[in-house]
Amino acid sequence: MQRFIDRIDIINKYISDGLSLLFVPMTLMAMYEVVMRYFFNRPTTWVWDVNVQCFCALVVFGGAHALQQGGHVIMDIIVNKFQEKTKLIINLCVYVIFFAVLLITIWQVGMFAWNSIVISERASTIFSPPVYPIKTGILIGVCLLFLQAVSLFIRDIMALRMLSNEGDNS
Repeated sequence: MQRFIDRIDIINKYISDGLSLLFVPMTLMAMYEVVMRYFFNRPTTWVWDVNVQCFCALVVFGGAHALQQGGHVIMDIIVNKFQEKTKLIINLCVYVIFFAVLLITIWQVGMFAWNSIVISERASTIFSPPVYPIKTGILIGVCLLFLQAVSLFIRDIMALRMLSNEGDNS
C-alpha cells in the first residue's frame, strides 16, 4: 500500500513541478502581447488563447498537488478542537463524500472531453486553437485529483489503525 501512495505522490509532484515551468512562457507571451499591442499597434491573435490553455493546465493539474500538500480549504477551526482519532474519522467521512463528487465529475468531464474529441472542437476565436486537448487534460487532472484523494484516504486509514493499536496496547 505504501508503494502505491508513494507513486501517486511522486507522479503528482513531477507533473506539478513540470507544469509550474509554464509560468515562464506565459509571462513572456503576455509581455510580448503588451509590447506588440501598445508599442507597435499590432496585437496578436494567439497569445490570449495559448495563455488561457496554459493556465487551465496549471489549475487542473495543480489541484492534486495542492491536495497532497494540504493546500485546499479545510475546517481547521472546528476540526482542531478534536482528538487525533476523531479528526481522522471526520477526514475519512469527508473523503467518502469527496469520492462520490469526484466520480460524478470524472463521468461528466469524460463525456465533455469525448464530445470535444469527436467533433474536433476548436475555440471560437480568430486563432481558433483546438480545445479538445485541454478538455482531455481536465479529465486527466480530475483523475489525478481522485488518485491523490485515494492516497490520502489510505494514509488516514493507516494512521487510524496505528492510533487504535496504540490504544489497545495501553
